[in-house]
Amino acid sequence: MKKVVFLGDFNVDIILDNLESMPVADREVRCGSFDLAIGSSACIAACAYASLGGSAWFCGLAGGDFYGRFLHEGLTGRGVRTDDLRFDQRLRTGVTINLVSGTSRSQVTYPGAMAEFSLVDVGAGVFQDLRHLHVSGVFQADAMLPDLGTLLSRAHGAGATVSLDCQWDQTERWDRLEEWLPFVDWLFANADEACSMTRCRQPVQALEALAARTRCPVVKAGERGALLWVGGRCVEVPAPHVEVVDAVGAGDNFDAGFLYGTIEEQMPLVEAVRFANAAAALSCTYRGGTGACSSAHVVTLFMKESV
Repeated sequence: MKKVVFLGDFNVDIILDNLESMPVADREVRCGSFDLAIGSSACIAACAYASLGGSAWFCGLAGGDFYGRFLHEGLTGRGVRTDDLRFDQRLRTGVTINLVSGTSRSQVTYPGAMAEFSLVDVGAGVFQDLRHLHVSGVFQADAMLPDLGTLLSRAHGAGATVSLDCQWDQTERWDRLEEWLPFVDWLFANADEACSMTRCRQPVQALEALAARTRCPVVKAGERGALLWVGGRCVEVPAPHVEVVDAVGAGDNFDAGFLYGTIEEQMPLVEAVRFANAAAALSCTYRGGTGACSSAHVVTLFMKESV
C-alpha cells in the first residue's frame, strides 16, 4: 500500500471560546465554553485526509502522558495509521491554548515533545512505499530544523512527492526556507505567512515571488478562498460562504482537501483548490479542527449545493 505520511507538530488544542474579552493583566476573564480537541497542523491534516477517504499515516513524537494518549486514540479512531508515532516517557506532549473572543483568536503554545522531535525519530519505515510526505508546523520542531532538508531530500529520493506548510515563524526570519523549497512540490501558506516570507505587501505579489522559488505555491486567503499560480499568472479560486462556528484547523483541512484531490482523485490544480476550499469551509461550521470529519462525498455534495 502506498502511504501518504503526515509529519510534524503534535499537540492538543484547549479551546476557550466566547471570552468576555481578551485577557487583561492581573484580571480574571470568563469564557463561555471549553473544549479539549485534537490539535496541531499535522494531526488535523492527517485526520481530515483519512476522513476524506485517503490512506493517512502519522509520524511524530508524543510524551508519555494523558495528552499523548488522547491524541493517539483520536488519530487511530479517525482511521490514521500511527505505526511511526513515537512515545518518550521523559517528555510531556505539546499543548496549545486557544483564546477566542468574537472573531479574534490568540494562541499560547507549550511545545513539549514537539521541540524534541528530530530526524532520529523518523524510522526507515517511513520511506518504504511512500507516495507523499506532508510536513507541517516545522517551526515548533526545533530539533528537526537543521535536518529538515535531508528529510525532504530522502522523501524525493524514495520517489515521493512532498508538500510543506511551515505555519508561522515567530521570528519572521524563515531560516532555511531556501534550503527546503527545491524539494517541495506544493507549498501551502496563508496570506500573512506568504507576505512575511517574501517581504511583499500583497498576497498576489507574494504568490508571484514564491512561484519563482518553488514548484507550486498555494496561498490561503481565508473567506476569499485561495490563490494559485498557473500558466504564469495568479488564479483566485473563491471559497463557499458559510456561517463560521470555529475557524481552528481550517487551513489544515484545506491542505488535506488539496492533497486528496491531487493524489487520490488526480484533479487538475484549480479543481483541487476548489475542493480544498470546500473542505476548509465545511470545517469552519464545526467546533475544533477535526469536528467536521467530512468524507469526499460530503464535500462534493456541499460544492454542488454552494454553486
